[in-house]
Parts: sequence; structure tokens; C-alpha cells
Amino acid sequence: MTSRRNWVIVATGSLLLAACGSSGGSENSSNTTVPPSASTPAPTTPVVPAATTSPPATTAPATPGVATSFDQVQPAIVQIIATGTIRDPEIGMATQAGSGSGFIIDPSGLAVTNNHVVTGAATLEVFLGGDTTVSYNATVVGVSECNDLAVIQIDTDDPLPTLAWFDGDPTVGQEVYAAGFPLGDPEYTLTRGIVAKAQAGGDTPWASIDFTIEHDANIQPGNSGGPLVGADGRVVAVNYATGSQTNQSQFFAIESELAQKVVGRLQEGDFESLGINGQAVADPESGLAGVWVAGVAPGSPVDRAGVLPGDIVTSLNGLPIGTDGTFKTYCDVIRTSGEGRPIKIEVLRFDTQEVLRGDLYGEEPITPAFSFAEEVGDVDTGSTATVGYSGYQTLVDDLGLLTINVPNEWSDVTTSPLVLDDGSELPLIAASSDMAAFNTSYSIPGLLYTVFPGAGDIADTIATFAPPGGECSTDNGLAAYEDGVFAGQYGYWSGCGGGAEVVVLAAVPADGSYTAVLAVQILSDADWEALDQAFTSFNVTG
Repeated sequence: MTSRRNWVIVATGSLLLAACGSSGGSENSSNTTVPPSASTPAPTTPVVPAATTSPPATTAPATPGVATSFDQVQPAIVQIIATGTIRDPEIGMATQAGSGSGFIIDPSGLAVTNNHVVTGAATLEVFLGGDTTVSYNATVVGVSECNDLAVIQIDTDDPLPTLAWFDGDPTVGQEVYAAGFPLGDPEYTLTRGIVAKAQAGGDTPWASIDFTIEHDANIQPGNSGGPLVGADGRVVAVNYATGSQTNQSQFFAIESELAQKVVGRLQEGDFESLGINGQAVADPESGLAGVWVAGVAPGSPVDRAGVLPGDIVTSLNGLPIGTDGTFKTYCDVIRTSGEGRPIKIEVLRFDTQEVLRGDLYGEEPITPAFSFAEEVGDVDTGSTATVGYSGYQTLVDDLGLLTINVPNEWSDVTTSPLVLDDGSELPLIAASSDMAAFNTSYSIPGLLYTVFPGAGDIADTIATFAPPGGECSTDNGLAAYEDGVFAGQYGYWSGCGGGAEVVVLAAVPADGSYTAVLAVQILSDADWEALDQAFTSFNVTG
């Protein structure tokens, strides 16, 4: 067995020379090559079902006006038929018509509904108050996938009846009524219930809201976007989700005060939105996580960047998203970045098995990221074909600055920082199935990942981390590296210790504030896959 210098000792020596400048940046994110699990639940489209208990019917206002009682709201409730092309994780691309509900807030025909009802639709057809004899076209004024709200404009010259917002805080036990058109049924439906929780959770696979109202006024798919009104006919909340607990169903709606603030912004255009109609997917077995894109709003930031239905957005600004199965991280990044500010995006495209990267609000569309295995595919590595790894885990260093994906089998992990002679610390992640053997021989695969301040000489940095002279039969030289976020060079050595391959990458972000170094030792075909996982997932988040 041929030995070599300890990886960590080598790293410490090189970092002592390069420690200058300031650290920073937030970059790459995770990649995976398996499709979303069929067991991942699609978002439930909230909507109010057929009435289980109907209040006594009274005569609705004969002329347009503001409803003042729950039994007068029907004329202001709309059914929305949205037709467009949607990409479903299980059935693929489908042109279909979906149905949701909404309610009018201005006599000019301004109406509120859910983002997931209208975003990505090619056409919107609206029916008023259950009248199926006349339909109206509508246009989208503004959408927000993070708040799952949308404002549409109904095309009409006639003044329309409206609903007013509830003024006050909903209380537990308050009687409420859910109005809408569940299950696509054109017949108007009203159900009755009470507020069960005044502030329930608001993170779902398709939205991230501060809190919601939990109630038991029955709603079903098709009630999405319809109002939850009080006895006085005022809108207490906007229905948007269902949920089951033991033998009783509970339903969720966006509270009036929160909805009003968002709706006010949406009347001026999109808000807290990149233009996606989709859902978070998370499959711990495969390591896949992100936001599945079912539909894209024309002209939106993701549309201009070239994101397509069927893509999975895996990271924003270098931060993995959807790992908890919700939109929370996705929306946190959007809200932190601010309106119209550049956002780095990484996308997994199953159709072409590509990872794409780029900047939202930039001038160029997203482009395929670097694949080392493809770059050296014509090189005879001599590696032994093996079964691929069982899956990948995301590691974070102890300083909370670095993340990278490694095979589950590389369970011998080092995440403690390198301590330099001056007492300063630099982040480090090292992983292998046997770290001691990885550090001292060429018999075990593994990797080392670190970052140090400043942009030194790339070739010198690679030479510092390269295998010692004479330990590899072939030095394949240096080649350029560029992935849309980092640019630099990599070195590739084969026949190390008789059969291993070694790749060392040194690259810097556009601002040159730091240098990322990634060294990987390869012994099998499975390790080449692990190398590509590492190249497309190394992050600098601090």
C-alpha cells in the first residue's frame, strides 16, 4: 500500500500562506439524479365542499353592493376555470382545466383567489355567483406564491357586487361560513363551522404564511381562493388548504389582516414571487429536495431565466430549499433578498439530467453546470464498476459556513475547523468511509473541502493539495473550470498508488473574496458519481 501526506496536514500548511482578505459569499447547492418520489403528496387544493349544514336561505341583494350577511355573499363569489399546461411529477405534462374559487373586492371586477389557482394558466374563465349562462375573461394583476394569493381583473363594464374585509381578530369559537365551488361543481356551495385555532401554522408544500386560521367549515378541492366569511358577510380569511387529523378534518385559511396587506401589494403587481406554481418535494432516501415546478408565469423572473415546468429548484442564493417539505426556506430567501434584487438559482432538469445555474433578474438564462465525469469521460480511469451509493447526506461544517453532499456510506466525517498558527479558524469538511485510511493511503475514497479568504494563485493552490510527486502514474494537467458561480481550474491525476484517481479543484466567486478548494479521491464508478455530487453541491453560505 502506497502512503502519502496527510490531507489535513497539507491543507493546514497551504492555508497558513493564503489567510488574508475577507470571507463571504453564498454559492452552489445540491444536485441529485433521481425523480421525485411518487409518494410525495401533491398540494391539496383548498376549497369549500358541498354544505353539510346549510343556513336558511334569504334573498340576496337585487342590485350590486356590499354583502352585509353571510346569506348575501353568493353574488360576489366567483368560480374560476384556469386552463393551461401543468407538469405533474407522476403523470408528466398535461394540458388541463382546473377549477378554483374567488371573491370580488371592487365593483370594477377586481377579485381575490389563490396563486395556485391561476399561475401558469393560459386562459382564465370566470362565472359569477353560480350563474353558468354567462362567463367572463379575466387577467392576472399580481400573484404571490409565498402567500398563495392572487388578484385578478374580471373583464366587465358593469359594476359587480363585492365583499368587505372583516375588521378585527378572529376568535376561537367564532362562527364562520365557507363559500365557493368545490370539486368543480358550478352550483354555489356554503358550509358552516367555527374557528378552531386563531393562529395555526402556515408553512405548507406550496406556501409560507406567518400563520393561518384553522376551522371546520368543510372545504374541498375547488374551494381554493374562496372566502371564509363571518355572520356579517365580511371576509374573515381566504381558504387555501385542507388537513386531516384522526377522524376529523380541519381546514386552513389566510387571516383577513394578513391577506389584506398582500392583496394591497398585488394590485400593483407581483409580490414575494418568482412566478412558480409548484410544490416542495423532499425524499430523504435519495437526498432529493427542492421545489417542483408545475407551471411558470409568463414574463416572470423564472420564465425569463429559462426555468421550465418539470424542473426542480434545488437552491436559491446557495441555500438548499424544500428540505423540510415546505416553502419556508424558498420564501425566506425571497423575502431577505428584497424586491427585484439578484437571486442565484440552481435547477435540476430531469429531462436532460442536467444541473443548471444562473442569476434571476440577470440578462442571461440559466446554463448547465460543470460535470467532471463528462469532462473526463474519454479517460480510461481503470476504476472498478460498482453499485452506486445508497444516497447522499448534506454535511455542514462546525462554523456553519460550508455545506456539501457526500455519500451516506462516507460516514467517517470531520467538520471541525482548521486552527492556524495565529489562532484563527478556517472551515473544513472531510468525509470518507475510513478517514484514517483516506488521509494516509490511496485505498479509500473520500473528499476534503475548505475555503480560505482571498484569491491567490490558482495553480499554486492546486499544487499544494496535489498528490506528492511520483505517487501517481499520470498527471493529466490543469483544465479550466466554470459553473456559472465559481471559476478556476482543476487538476486530475490517475494511477495514484496503483489505481486511484485524484481531482483537486480551486475556484473563486465573481468577487474574488475567497478561494474554495475541493479534493476528491476516486476508486470506483460510484465515486465518479460522488464527485459530480460534490461539484454541484459545495456551498458557501456564511
